[in-house]
Amino acid sequence: MSPAAIPFLAGLDPAAASAVGRRFASVAVAGGVPVFEQGEEGDALYILVSGAVGISARDPRDGQTRRLARLTPPEAFGEMALLSHEPRSATATALRDTHLLRLGRSAFEEIVAEHPSTLLYVARLLAERLRVASGGHAFDHPPRSFAVLAITDGPDAAAFGHDLARAFDEALPGTTGCLTDWPEGADETWFHEYETRHARTIFVAHRVTDCPWCKLCLRHADHILLLAEPETPPRPGAAACIEPLRSAWIQIDLAIRQPAGVSLPRPLHPAVAALPSSMRIQVRDGSVRDRARLARLAIGKARGLVLGGGGARGLAHLGVLEALAEADFPVDFVGGTSMGAIVAASVAMDLGPAEIRDRMEATFVGRNPLNDYTLPFHALTRGLKVDTALRESFGAARIEELWLPYLCVSSNLTTGAAMVHRSGDLATALRASIAIPGLLPPVVSEEGILVDGGMMNNLPADVMAGLGRGPVLAIDVGSDRAFTGMPARSWTGHLVRRLLGLPDAMPGIAPLLLRAATVSSDAQTMMSVSRATVVLKPPLEGVDLRDWSSFATTAALGYRCTREAIDAKGLAGWA
Repeated sequence: MSPAAIPFLAGLDPAAASAVGRRFASVAVAGGVPVFEQGEEGDALYILVSGAVGISARDPRDGQTRRLARLTPPEAFGEMALLSHEPRSATATALRDTHLLRLGRSAFEEIVAEHPSTLLYVARLLAERLRVASGGHAFDHPPRSFAVLAITDGPDAAAFGHDLARAFDEALPGTTGCLTDWPEGADETWFHEYETRHARTIFVAHRVTDCPWCKLCLRHADHILLLAEPETPPRPGAAACIEPLRSAWIQIDLAIRQPAGVSLPRPLHPAVAALPSSMRIQVRDGSVRDRARLARLAIGKARGLVLGGGGARGLAHLGVLEALAEADFPVDFVGGTSMGAIVAASVAMDLGPAEIRDRMEATFVGRNPLNDYTLPFHALTRGLKVDTALRESFGAARIEELWLPYLCVSSNLTTGAAMVHRSGDLATALRASIAIPGLLPPVVSEEGILVDGGMMNNLPADVMAGLGRGPVLAIDVGSDRAFTGMPARSWTGHLVRRLLGLPDAMPGIAPLLLRAATVSSDAQTMMSVSRATVVLKPPLEGVDLRDWSSFATTAALGYRCTREAIDAKGLAGWA
């Protein structure tokens, strides 16, 4: 690499830049090997010629390693070592086979003796780097290099790779290169130039063992897609091949080929399900929509939707879904809390807005599921009507086997923390997410006593954003004021309250419990909202938390709020 191609040297005068260029030493580092580690004495600066380097640091407060940056050519790192003898403040790791240029401190001191202005120049660069780092920007890891590996018999990895390349190019600017075999005469320089010419590169591996090409594919990948056939065992050696690839820097997803026309995805073989992966992504044969969703999820440009809890106010989510579908804004991954979790689960089952609306109307409007009252030993209601309604709607579906990636949140009273459900029986997770303390019996699980998620995180946009798959649209239906109007009372209600000495404006125990369970702390709400790309808040102050009969009006409020945001380009950062 010539000095002119190195941005680090761009501000130096030609003589100083030439002096630096002459003293660079070429260094090759294998993927997964540290270039230097936190705490070591700093002795050199590095320029990245090809490959990728991850910068991470160990937090002294909790011992956890935090990802700070992912560097690509021709970035520089390690500048502090030229000016200070202090230990390294972070670890630099080669994320794949990497070529570096190294400038040692002694060589730098020779350059400063010849060209004193170089010292001030490097100090300014370092000051700017520290200023940017202190801004607290969240780490962004958009992958550019993908490996496709079939870990079961059945899928055609090469055809899948080419289809994925087309899906990338339809969703993103630039072209995607796809390599299915080792090009004749290709070396590391050839691969670097090939990747430089393309916005993204897909490497298609063919076997899990004893294949130099396949090993190179996996070493070059930022993101690995494991292809699997449902109910088919993994190829021999698959687990041993994948285990060394586990890293905070390398994302691994399972892409599962599903037959066209099935109502729910067919399950994975248990041995395949046990393989390490961040997300399962279902792809139906011939489905352009599924392939496009896979591409957006893999590249970190997917649309996430989070639906908050709020009792009957959650019916506003139905209008939101109708407006998004009308505008042709498909949702790629979805989650929610309490009532929002139920609506989100229907989205994850790939039901259309009209079918979701019909199901919600039949379940919550046609028959109130919260009126099977009993002696309040565990709660005011038995919860049997809710259990039955959830089973009728969702059957034996499992969270990890839905069409869209899904999560919901409950509150674990045993641990005192929010619990995120990303696998397991769907109906049970939903039952926990809506288990309003005192109104519905809690769910007793191996993890603890689980109740309504609204107690700890009523709008889990922070959880969804933490998946790193793309922008998140959050729908807040729980934070509007409640109990603002005088509830209608029958003459018997007036009489009973008069006998008990209660004012007519005093809410009953059921709405009080419902409101208490759907009001998160201000700090939690602010944190969730801060992680969302867009937050919509339909005007629901006049809607009672148990007014299921206002179904049509509440849904219309959600529709109008979303439609207005779409028309005003308010969803531009998400859509």
